[in-house]
Amino acid sequence: MKNLLSFIQNHRYAILMSAGILILLWPLTFFYNTPKWDNISGFLPYRYFISDAIWNGHFPYWNSFQHMGYPIYADPQSGMWNPITWLFILFGKYTITSLILEINLYFLLAGWGMYWFITHFIGDKRIAAIIGFSYALSGLMVSTAQIMVFIAGIAWLPWCLGAVYLFFQKFKYVYAILTGFFIALNTSSASPAYTIILIYIFLFVFIYYFWKYRKDVATLKRILLGGGSMLITAIVLLLPYLVSGFEFAPYFNRLERLPYSDYLLANPFVPIDYISFIFPYSVLSKTESFTITDITLRSGYFGLVAFIFVLFAFTRNRMNKKVIILCFIAFIGLIAALGSYTPIYKILYHLPGFGVFRHPSFFKTYSVFALLIVASIGLQNFLEKPILTKREKTILYSFFSIIILVGILFYFRTSPTEIKNNLIDFLQRSESSDQYMATHLVINCIIIIFIVGVCYIAKKLFQFSWFSTLFLFAFLDIGIQTQLSIPYTVTYSFKYADYKQFFRTLPSDISQENLDYPMSYFNESQGLKKIDGIWLNVSTFNKTISFEGYNPCQIKYFEQAKIDSSLEFNLENPLFYFANKEKKPNSPLEPGLIWGINNEGNITSQNTTIHKPHVGYNSFSVEVQNQNPIPQWLILNQNYYPQWKAYYNGKELPISRINTHIMGIMIPGNSNGKVVYHISSPVSYLGGISIIAYLLVGSYLLIVLFPHLSRFRLCQKQQS
Repeated sequence: MKNLLSFIQNHRYAILMSAGILILLWPLTFFYNTPKWDNISGFLPYRYFISDAIWNGHFPYWNSFQHMGYPIYADPQSGMWNPITWLFILFGKYTITSLILEINLYFLLAGWGMYWFITHFIGDKRIAAIIGFSYALSGLMVSTAQIMVFIAGIAWLPWCLGAVYLFFQKFKYVYAILTGFFIALNTSSASPAYTIILIYIFLFVFIYYFWKYRKDVATLKRILLGGGSMLITAIVLLLPYLVSGFEFAPYFNRLERLPYSDYLLANPFVPIDYISFIFPYSVLSKTESFTITDITLRSGYFGLVAFIFVLFAFTRNRMNKKVIILCFIAFIGLIAALGSYTPIYKILYHLPGFGVFRHPSFFKTYSVFALLIVASIGLQNFLEKPILTKREKTILYSFFSIIILVGILFYFRTSPTEIKNNLIDFLQRSESSDQYMATHLVINCIIIIFIVGVCYIAKKLFQFSWFSTLFLFAFLDIGIQTQLSIPYTVTYSFKYADYKQFFRTLPSDISQENLDYPMSYFNESQGLKKIDGIWLNVSTFNKTISFEGYNPCQIKYFEQAKIDSSLEFNLENPLFYFANKEKKPNSPLEPGLIWGINNEGNITSQNTTIHKPHVGYNSFSVEVQNQNPIPQWLILNQNYYPQWKAYYNGKELPISRINTHIMGIMIPGNSNGKVVYHISSPVSYLGGISIIAYLLVGSYLLIVLFPHLSRFRLCQKQQS
């Protein structure tokens, strides 16, 4: 008990911050509602498939339930090589419960990471709690909560930068290994876009320190060894991720640079979105000016407390080198987030790694991160000597005067009825707004004035300390904005209990029904188990083959087949079929066609039979007979991938890519037997190495960075 009380006392600010985060995410924390959009339609089915395969004793190489099959082990966003996902799969299949816990964990990791970073940067846990709280529930996280790989990238950012910051402050190799550890966690869980930008950040950091210590050979040596330690640690931990990526790279549809077009440039963070820094509720309105950016990428809000102290820091520390650098980083991030609205993005587009990811708005992540560090400097100045300068008083009074003025001006552009309807929508947790920006702005202003009043009373009447007052302000401010945003960007109104029951009814075995039907039948409307909210990737939950799906990770030949209409022809055929004739340029849509081959004889499906087609984990099988004197093409209606091997009566046959994107083998004439397709890769063994490496590196870091834990256990053993 004494140790517990001591722990609580030492970490009270972090505990306060964590409790605040979880309370404000109450629809998830208390399992009331479900996450929404991409989390439900994408990341949940990917992880469910992986866990289902593992718990059935199979390595998840191939998912045949989406887009006519793809190598899920190489999908960078599936969670396949994410240790966080592994932890949840240890306890059973990955369900709606696992998804909610993982999302909440990323919110906590964002707060803890920023708390840890600021603690080392400023040395004040009170400030760290305010900044960590502001970061965890900023618009970066709350507005983008439906894209789990985005919030994972945001969550790991302070950990990665905090570790490298400590390395360059102390030049201890343990921090280099820690940096590599966090790089691996970021890479395996976040969108590749965040990893690409992180590489560039580290490149600039190392260049800066190489230049700074260019005349100090001993320090340069430590920098080189530290950089090598980071790289080696990250590579060892990411071995299966990297190898699977290299295996899939020649066939991946998203590695080539996208055309510089509207598709690539969708969702910039444009100047009108800057209003979200003060009035985040306004960007949730249906005002047409906001529609250029998706609702999940419009908000850059990080709280009024942090915003005001950014202004204070700039007035007191505008000549401070750190403040200047951080403000410059924030400026560059905002310029990049504008996308095609400035020529800068087109320059960035030509850099290695750029041009393969979309949504320029995500660059505001680095602006908000930098500004929060600036805010911590402003908070440090104030808490050390809580007296406002004349300039700061002017800023503060002007700031709140503008808010009051905005509220009054826009009140005359709305009406009490619209304000009332908006509040009713909020109480009913409506997922979209029918009101325009004026109504949202007025409500936002009322909220700010209310919070100022509450905090003024708390300070004057209840004698709150400045920290308590500022944290209360941040909690109320960010908390209310989070509640306003949750129905829009975080959760559906669907009940968690219904989803929990849905997962209990899902099939335990892969469906073998109707495998002799054309693939067009498997379009996710053929009587599958469904629930409101899961409208995509339904076949994955039903363990049924399908050509439908929702996943940016696709085999490029499948994409090509959709464009040139090859897919339409292939969907006329079942999972297994013998080719009947060769397709000509003017051939009508009909089953049995084949193309993309060297015609070595008559193609016919006569005198051939197919029996007992079967879909397995990483395998397909069928019994066939070819009574023709010459070999005939047997086609498997799954995407071609070179890791597949085909065996006929135990003898391996070569697999050809035919019909643009699917697989075919030649069945010898006058023969019958069983065909088995099987996929495997040495990457599964690397997965075991990665798990062992994570355990060893994690244990080493705990022992070295927290030696008191080892001493505590030793004392307990000696006492016992």
